[in-house]
Amino acid sequence: MEIKNILVIADQQDKKQSALAHAKSLVERYEAKLHVVAFHHESLARLNADLSDTEQLDIQDKILASGHTWLNEQIATFSLQSQSSSEVVWEKDIFSWVIKHCASHSYDLIIKTGHRSEESFYVPTDWHLMRNNLVPTLLVAEKKWRKKQSIMVSLDLGTRVKSKQALNQKLLDAGISFANSADMPLHICYSLPISPVLKDLGIIDTKAAVKDAKAKYLPAIQKMLGDYALPKQNIHIKAGDAAKVIPSIASKHAAGLVIMGSIGRKGLKAKLMGNTAESVLALLKTDILVMQP
Repeated sequence: MEIKNILVIADQQDKKQSALAHAKSLVERYEAKLHVVAFHHESLARLNADLSDTEQLDIQDKILASGHTWLNEQIATFSLQSQSSSEVVWEKDIFSWVIKHCASHSYDLIIKTGHRSEESFYVPTDWHLMRNNLVPTLLVAEKKWRKKQSIMVSLDLGTRVKSKQALNQKLLDAGISFANSADMPLHICYSLPISPVLKDLGIIDTKAAVKDAKAKYLPAIQKMLGDYALPKQNIHIKAGDAAKVIPSIASKHAAGLVIMGSIGRKGLKAKLMGNTAESVLALLKTDILVMQP
């Protein structure tokens, strides 16, 4: 995975500025360039119905000026002045702005502090980016990486869809890139779908199913790895619901970053059902890199 241009979404609510901290580490590893953007928006009409348009614009300008001062201070704190450009935008719909901006600019990665909650009919920016954004998005936890952590890639080895098979390779290549650049061990995870009902009835032998899956998929994984030497004990195939298996394996092997794909489900179906990446994000207490086909 080549990372040369990064879009960083700065969050004034994040006191640790985790997104900028991660961006700094990637700048050092990949010699990347950053564009840092902060968003502000206030419903000025509700503040005072008697405000004229000119007065509202004056207040808006003052808020944006304050935002510029804050953002410049954050960039200076991380000594990123020479590696970055920045802007402060008056915008409520962050996702729509990001999509429009990315359409006219070339980015290899978006970095944003992750907010891990979602109501049934409220879809925050994180979920929009995971579902509909074609730029790989790194949602960071509010903590620093520790050197003893690892990188974990979640693959969908059972898929027969060509685009998802290609995505598996894309995810693995990204995992190898991050593992090499951060000097961290790489782990691969695959959750084998097993019906709980058939399992409870004894119709499916889980251990036998996992054994068969390993015999089938280990050669395929080795082929995908190419020249990258990965110990077999770092490949984890476990039966169960991916939303539970992935966080479990990530926790067991101290994953500092989990890399996985998202299918981009939209509409009411997305709001009610979500997808595996979103379910995992709610449970993981670590960074997650989401990539689409």
